[in-house]
Amino acid sequence: MTDFGHPVANGNQTPSDSHTLEPSHESLRVLIIGAGARGNAYAQAVTAFTNARVYAVVEPIQERREAFGRKYIWGDGEPVEGQSFNGWPEFLLYESSRREKKRYEEPVPPGVDGVFICTLDGMHADAILGLRVLNLHMMSEKPLATTLQDCLNIYKALQPPHAPSPKAVFSIGHVLHYSPHNMLLRKLLLEDGVIGEVLSIEHAEPVGWWHFSHSYVR
Repeated sequence: MTDFGHPVANGNQTPSDSHTLEPSHESLRVLIIGAGARGNAYAQAVTAFTNARVYAVVEPIQERREAFGRKYIWGDGEPVEGQSFNGWPEFLLYESSRREKKRYEEPVPPGVDGVFICTLDGMHADAILGLRVLNLHMMSEKPLATTLQDCLNIYKALQPPHAPSPKAVFSIGHVLHYSPHNMLLRKLLLEDGVIGEVLSIEHAEPVGWWHFSHSYVR
């Protein structure tokens, strides 16, 4: 994954930016935005291989949201306040209100520590830019965005503020197309010709049929 290494905030802070990321003895709580294949994959990994817990879900399709919640969050019961949202703007409003109530020492449910953004590709930028004011850890599925301008807007928005503040990690779930070893392999084969002219390649990775179908459409 690619880590910008910058706090999720900028110099123009809002009251929501005052959220502090403090170490906790409790399990980290994460929000999954998008309850499709990628959202389920991350939820399964978080549940099986970490001490964190999937605490909330954002998904516009009700049946999918409820199925995801039953599997990873509330089981056979019902979602409690702060666990089920139709869209990320709804979560943003809820979390801003929750923090305001907590500020005045009103009893509120716990918040989340981080967010996995697993929406459709073209929706990543809006969610990242919209939620950055919450100063949560964020992991965005690849690609970061579908236009260069959106990528630049995200980069500028996630620059560190001038004053010291708690660091929120932002990362991108990229595949390895441009990893050093793959770049070296390409150079050796295509530029240096270390094994001569490549006439054919047998791709042995056991990918599913759906990869071929959506890659053809793209």
